[in-house]
Amino acid sequence: MRRLFAILISAFLVVGFASTANAAAGPALNADRADTTFTAAALSQCSENARFQERASAASTPQEIARFERYGKVLCGDEGLPHLIIGPTIEPFGAAFMRGSEGNVLIPAHIFVGVCGIIGWAGREYLIAARASKDAADKEIFIDSDLLSSALIKGAQWPFQANTQGRAAGQLREDNKNITTSPESDYSDVPF
Repeated sequence: MRRLFAILISAFLVVGFASTANAAAGPALNADRADTTFTAAALSQCSENARFQERASAASTPQEIARFERYGKVLCGDEGLPHLIIGPTIEPFGAAFMRGSEGNVLIPAHIFVGVCGIIGWAGREYLIAARASKDAADKEIFIDSDLLSSALIKGAQWPFQANTQGRAAGQLREDNKNITTSPESDYSDVPF
């Protein structure tokens, strides 16, 4: 039952069916400030924007000129700076219909998660291998390059190893009896 509840909550959060907050109407906060609502209609093509052209004319190096040529194809605000517009993809298969923004967020986010997974898994593998050696403390202080290279190779396979160790082998989790807790509290009734 707990798994079903967790799956339903996760599905509602992913799909976006969380209830909105019903705040009572009151005085407007920051009434003295300018309106910060943003609409994509306020943007124009950067190649047609006067402030952007002014900035582009100040480019002096070939790298700057090439950068302004690339940015000329995107949308700019009144200040002449490029804006990243990514619409919400709440409806089913929304990302399939809104093509063109993959390089802005989706691909870099997956690369970030992949690299972080490799680093984390390689560190975990290194510490496990160092703990098994006779001079574990020395290997944690002075990095063993052979052990590190083998840990990096295993780190590159982290999604498959995490799936294998989490599902079949049961090596990803530790029993409650093996986890040290505070002596003044008893967490025996915690369900994880």
